[in-house]
Amino acid sequence: MEQQNYNTEVYSANFKTGNRTYFINLLEAKNRAKYVRITESRKVSDTEFQKNRIMLFQNDMVKLAKVLNLAVSKIKSSEVKDEQLPLDETGEDTQTATDNETQDKSVPEDQDTESQKYPNSGKKWTREDEEKLEFLFKAGKTVDDLTEIFGRKQKGIESRLEKLGLIEK
Repeated sequence: MEQQNYNTEVYSANFKTGNRTYFINLLEAKNRAKYVRITESRKVSDTEFQKNRIMLFQNDMVKLAKVLNLAVSKIKSSEVKDEQLPLDETGEDTQTATDNETQDKSVPEDQDTESQKYPNSGKKWTREDEEKLEFLFKAGKTVDDLTEIFGRKQKGIESRLEKLGLIEK
């Protein structure tokens, strides 16, 4: 019997570097969960390609983005001259060296890290967020998991769980 593909492509992009091409696909599964499929295709002979794939689900994408942002910031801070400029989807430079020099004036690292780690801290909870929180909590997610998923501090997650009657003080 033929297997039906229930995945819908939401976004797709690719870029080439040397003998490798990277394909990034954002897909939506039948259950509406979104995930990213990253494929590296490397030419190993005139007619043969080797492919490697990684699939990241919704909750893992936030973690990956944080780790990649940290890695990129470490790379940027270690470069002195001939900076590698960020590229857009077409592979073109997105800013000039002059732009980079003016952007070096940043927020203190501890404040920046805090706002990156908890971007939704202090923001109003939507009904949708509350429903998702309740579902994930009942599905066994820990408070630590939920802080990463929702981008909110532990106290904020616990407070909302309390308000929803899912935990007691």
